[in-house]
Amino acid sequence: MRALEDLAVYDDADFYDQEFAARTHDIPFFLDQAIQAGGPVLEVACGTGRITLPIARAGIEVTGLDIMPSMLARARQRSQDEQLPVEWLEQDCRTIHSDRRFALVFSATNAMQHLHDLDSVVAFLTSARKVLRPGGTLILDVFNPDMAKLCRLPESPYRHKSVVERDGTQLDVQARTSYDAATQVLRFTLDYLSGGVCVRTKKVSMRCFFPEELAALCRLAGLDVVQRYGDYDQSPFTSTSPKQLLYCRPRTAPAQIDDPPSAPVMHPS
Repeated sequence: MRALEDLAVYDDADFYDQEFAARTHDIPFFLDQAIQAGGPVLEVACGTGRITLPIARAGIEVTGLDIMPSMLARARQRSQDEQLPVEWLEQDCRTIHSDRRFALVFSATNAMQHLHDLDSVVAFLTSARKVLRPGGTLILDVFNPDMAKLCRLPESPYRHKSVVERDGTQLDVQARTSYDAATQVLRFTLDYLSGGVCVRTKKVSMRCFFPEELAALCRLAGLDVVQRYGDYDQSPFTSTSPKQLLYCRPRTAPAQIDDPPSAPVMHPS
């Protein structure tokens, strides 16, 4: 397995909280899934607890897992401040280990796209499957590749979003991307501009998963895709959907591949 890239962008947990403070549109979806599952729930790549903590506030037994100590320190402090009983695990998602078995495991907001190589992807999916209860569900959340966006030229920057810092300063985020079709990795350079001056730069790389490829990878890891949606409103998945939300369950029996029919025996005349 390859080493994970771009982890340095998650060192600054305080700025991460500021950057994603306004991102709330996905929380109701995962909260509803957690309530339906009833717990225990595991969020993989939980960050500072943006989704984990609302689940805990709803009274659901929840565990947050992340590889970054800085993110978990912030998440742990937030749960302590609210006296929420959340277990936090500092682990690599490719080697999850826990004595618990979870009714729901999920990876939100494109987090699994930090896994660039096949071995890492299959290791994560297999590891997640092993900590599921019988009948438990794994939910994967990745973007649906848009060929027009993948074809953007690196020399053509575009406005990506804006971020409001704690002091009220607005940062305009300008993005440049390049896509490597051989590895299916989309590389972003994000420049954070204040008054037109760049005050921060991030580099992030994300593996693109095409729909049938992702379903095949799940099957390779012993998972069956039982449902697929195109966005957090649970709209049907189509080729133009912005998201791929896959509901996976452990395969109850190994896949059977029928033996090919025997070739006829040819006897010399």
